[in-house]
Amino acid sequence: MSTTKASLPMLNTTDSPQEAEMGKTLQGKCLRILCSESPAKLYCCYGVIMVLTVAVAALFAALSVKRTEQISIKNNAYAACPRNWIGFGNKCFYFSEYSSNWTFSQDFCVEQEAQLARVDNQEELNVLSRYKGIFDHWIGLYRESSEHPWKWTDNTEYNNLVPVQGVEDYAYLNSQGFNSARIYVNRRWICSKLNSYSLHCQTPFFPS
Repeated sequence: MSTTKASLPMLNTTDSPQEAEMGKTLQGKCLRILCSESPAKLYCCYGVIMVLTVAVAALFAALSVKRTEQISIKNNAYAACPRNWIGFGNKCFYFSEYSSNWTFSQDFCVEQEAQLARVDNQEELNVLSRYKGIFDHWIGLYRESSEHPWKWTDNTEYNNLVPVQGVEDYAYLNSQGFNSARIYVNRRWICSKLNSYSLHCQTPFFPS
């Protein structure tokens, strides 16, 4: 009660006895109104505060879950290709920093569960040309002789996306496109393999 009185404005009681008496009467009425209504108002305020608190907590929880999902998706996107590999489309590409012959390059890729790079479209060719820098790189294109067609290391026949220049039987990527050289020439190389999402989504093949 003393707190409520302190919060009320003080009435001027020095003007006249009648005004002073009227001020006391009004002050008493105000105190009775506040004392009778304050508990209900306080309960109402408490209820509103609780509802708002629950709503804010629910919103925070929802945002936290969404952020966690976004982080998970982001991490999985990076995890689609191994470290130091470049992801493009449904493939991962590795660019070597060392040079060796075509056979060693292919063996290295196989150890990484990959093959010397296979290029299936112009977009992939553009990406490889951009990332290879100034160096020539072996790719997984070869032929048994000049009388045989070019094919990839999985024995799929090359679709002649771009002509392979030269008269040798093992292809590499240079600044002009695909060229050929002898198998023992040392060059850098590019490995390629399907990313983890594509491998997970592949349908098993059962021969009839």
